[in-house]
Amino acid sequence: MKPTLNIIGAGKVGKVLARQFHQHHIFTVQDVHNRSYASGAAACEFIGAGTALTSMSAMRSADITMITVADDQIKTCSEQLQQHNLLQASSIVFHCSGALDSGELGLHHGAASLHPMRSFADPELVANQFAHTICTLEGDALASRILSHAMRQIGAEVLPIRAENKTLYHAAGAFTSNYLVTLMDAALQTFEQAGISTELAKRMAQPMAQETLNNIFRIGTQRALTGPIARGDHKTVERHRQALQQWDSGMTDLYNQLARATETMKRRE
Repeated sequence: MKPTLNIIGAGKVGKVLARQFHQHHIFTVQDVHNRSYASGAAACEFIGAGTALTSMSAMRSADITMITVADDQIKTCSEQLQQHNLLQASSIVFHCSGALDSGELGLHHGAASLHPMRSFADPELVANQFAHTICTLEGDALASRILSHAMRQIGAEVLPIRAENKTLYHAAGAFTSNYLVTLMDAALQTFEQAGISTELAKRMAQPMAQETLNNIFRIGTQRALTGPIARGDHKTVERHRQALQQWDSGMTDLYNQLARATETMKRRE
């Protein structure tokens, strides 16, 4: 008989993982607890299984509970599970925060943290292409063993991580995804300020950005670097600064920070 799975906070990450567990027949998805019934019902539809609930007291005990709420709500959710006597001696509880470790759950046993290194902006796309996703995992021995086996069954690659390294690891993910979005937003705004329409700016930026990313992972960051700093053209860098300063001091500050970081990277050659 398959272990039962409850989900608390089935947003983008929670419903993608739950769909994987359901479709690969790893766990029986049981109760899905969201703040609103509508979001819970939508999550169940996406997963293909589960009963939507809005009250913790209505939840049934499960072998495994997955908590995919905001980081500052993880501890409270774990406490509520205990208050409602939903945890047994053999229960496993894991959260999916990238920055927090399993200690956030405040449990003496059966606790783990699991984090897929993916962008979940498009849950349907990620759900259909989840195989080979690298997922970091830490926690107690039993929980780690069961979750590691489950993740490999759905085609993921499991990477053990030390609890004390999680926040730095998550910061690396923020650079990789979140701040890349911020950087591209700055680039598109600057194109538009130069008199180029939004759609044309995207058409100009996309091939350059994609080729640059391809080069980074093909030949490394230092060899992928091109442009004025790479060739030591400091006069052009200064002209950039002056033009940006006339438009937006915030953009100038961002440019200066990136220019300094790029100079540091170049010196590592």
